[in-house]
Amino acid sequence: MTPVARDKIIVSINTSWNVVNFRKGLIEALRSRGYEVVVVAPKDAYSSLIAAMGCRYVELDMDNSGTSPLRDLVLLWRYWRILRRERPLAFVGFTIKPNVFGSIAANLNGIPVINNISGLGTAFVRGGLLLRIAKVLYRVALARSKMVFFQNDDDRMLFVDERLVRKDRTALLPGSGIDLVRFAPSSEARTGSGAIV
Repeated sequence: MTPVARDKIIVSINTSWNVVNFRKGLIEALRSRGYEVVVVAPKDAYSSLIAAMGCRYVELDMDNSGTSPLRDLVLLWRYWRILRRERPLAFVGFTIKPNVFGSIAANLNGIPVINNISGLGTAFVRGGLLLRIAKVLYRVALARSKMVFFQNDDDRMLFVDERLVRKDRTALLPGSGIDLVRFAPSSEARTGSGAIV
């Protein structure tokens, strides 16, 4: 087995767009501490910008909204291969498919996992069979996570109450990803009485 690269961290998200727009601060912080950051995400119009952030980009084909068990098994296998080849110090997952399938693959490779769950997603909204499957997958994926960060306490407590994750392995972040300088409110005067949502 290839030894673990002590200075490498893999960050995986369901779109390169998400990486460029919401995870730049995390990537800069990791790089400033001496880590090599490898971003694993599907290819889109923003993928070419990842290298400009000082990261290495690994393309991963992922059906973000699909529910095909066969395609998800292929995704798990792809993650397993990437993680086996890269041997990072840690795997950091965002969004449901990286958090589930990336985490399981990391666990199979003996790589520590850190998850960030920023919301419940459509499985929890739709309910039914999809929700039951999502809960089983999360329970398996998060069982060995070193830490699972949540954006709000309601989501955190739902995962704890449903026994999807141990409470002592959870933490609350007061939001993440939005660069308030880059996404500052417009200084232009607003006209009209409508609200922007």
